[in-house]
Parts: sequence; C-alpha cells; structure tokens
Amino acid sequence: MQKYTSISALALALALTACGGSDNTSTKQPVGSPAPAPAPTPTASTITIDFNKGIDGWTAGVADYHDGTEPTETGAGWSKLPVPFTGMGYYMRSHNNSDDVFTYAKRQFSGFVPNAKYNLTIEMSYVTSASNGCMGVGGARGEAVFMVGAAIDFEPKLVKGSDGRYVLNFDHGDQGNSGKQGKVLGRQGIDGLECDGTAYGKATRKSDEVIPVQADMDGKFWIVLGTDSAFEGTNDLYLTGAVVNVKPQ
Repeated sequence: MQKYTSISALALALALTACGGSDNTSTKQPVGSPAPAPAPTPTASTITIDFNKGIDGWTAGVADYHDGTEPTETGAGWSKLPVPFTGMGYYMRSHNNSDDVFTYAKRQFSGFVPNAKYNLTIEMSYVTSASNGCMGVGGARGEAVFMVGAAIDFEPKLVKGSDGRYVLNFDHGDQGNSGKQGKVLGRQGIDGLECDGTAYGKATRKSDEVIPVQADMDGKFWIVLGTDSAFEGTNDLYLTGAVVNVKPQ
C-alpha cells in the first residue's frame, strides 16, 4: 500500500510540473520562418562522351522524310571499330531515299542548375570510310553528309508536320545550314581515303557556334549527335565520342 502511495505522489508531482505549476513560466516570442536558401550559381563544366565505354542511355533514330521515302537499311548499335582501329563505337547506318535524312542519337544529361541558361559548344569524333573528292551514284558522300550537334531542354521526338514530313520537334538545321538548337560541325569526309569505301579514317569536327539551352526544372537537358545527309545512298559511320563544353550565360 505504501508503494502505491509513493508512485501516486510522484505522478502528481510530475503532472504539476508538466502543466506549468511553477510561477517561472517562459514567454518566448515566436520565431519567424527562416530565409530561403540562395539559388545555386551555374558553373562551367564539360561533358565527356566516350562510346568505347558503352551506349547506355542513348537512343538512335532517323527523321526528315515523307511516307514512301523513309530511309531503308537503317541500323544502330554498339559495335567494334573497323580495322585499323581498336575499341568500340556507336554504329549508325541509313540509306537516304529522299535526298534528305537526319540520322541521330540522343541522350538526356543531368546535374545542372534547374532553369539555368547555358551556352554549349560541341566537338564530335567518329570513324568513317567517306573520302572527300569522290563522286558517285547519289552524289559526293564525303561532302554531302554534315555532322551535327544539338542541345534542347525537352525530349527530341519524331512528329509529322502539316506537309506530311516526319521531322524532329526542334530546329536542328537543314543539311549544311545550322538551326537554332542544332549546329553544323563540319562535313563528314576525310582527305586521302580510297573512293571505294574500303579504307577507314578517324576525324573530329567542331564548331564555335554557340547552342543556347535552358535546363529544365530538374536541371536536365538533351544532347543530340548525328548526320544530316543530302547523299542519295547508304551512309554509315562509327561515333567514337564527343566533348560538350557547358558555360553559364
């Protein structure tokens, strides 16, 4: 009985303390909401793309054609580079049946400041058998295929225009002419290769033309690497990599 009384007394004392039974009650003023953290500052960076390590996250496609003139012999995938080169590359192929076909690979990149504006320049490396100065059926493959790099804040998708032409939903340009979001890096051809297409060479094409892009609300944007062809025949090449320089506006 004594034990029960002691526990009851202790409980009563704790209850009085919790209910503010003391005269020494604190009267603190309410604290205002903390100031929002400052937005991160965009910084310069470099995206290094190495297709020898794989093509995870990349998707290939073709555009710029009408029904009945869609490109044939299309293909894309991770492949060994042709002799005399070693390693792997992103192989892309298409047969141009419309005097115009855009063959491309796309991928989204992240880690940028949400909604921040950047200026990009792109440098692309590849292996090809297209020589300069070789005229054949369909035209001059080396001079009539243009290397293109692009950047956009939304996913590139194939859409059908009002004229019935299947195009991408951004301005990548038209063959040798740059667009708003896509820039011509140079012609595909390499000097000194055999005109029969049996020998391969490696080249790098780049442009100082700036590509403006705004990262989306998650700090992401898309990179597109491709060829814009006026050569009416089959063209193939191996993309080996790219360097994308990213600078805040």
